[in-house]
Amino acid sequence: MTRRVLALMGALLLAMAIWAAYPSGTKAAGLRCTLTGQKIDSCCCIQKDGKLYCPLAKKTIEKCCCEPAGSAK
Repeated sequence: MTRRVLALMGALLLAMAIWAAYPSGTKAAGLRCTLTGQKIDSCCCIQKDGKLYCPLAKKTIEKCCCEPAGSAK
């Protein structure tokens, strides 16, 4: 009986630890375009006429304008 209680408590403790590490309400932060501020699912930068281009801002850029949505500059 004591072993069953200890096993049950151990399983419950393990389940609580997993739940705390991975809460069900969290989502991946995604990306953000630094030129427009829009949140995006994947990088918006493309090659156009041999140059880097941002279709959201509709202009040619020097470096990629996508950054993790959680970072602040």
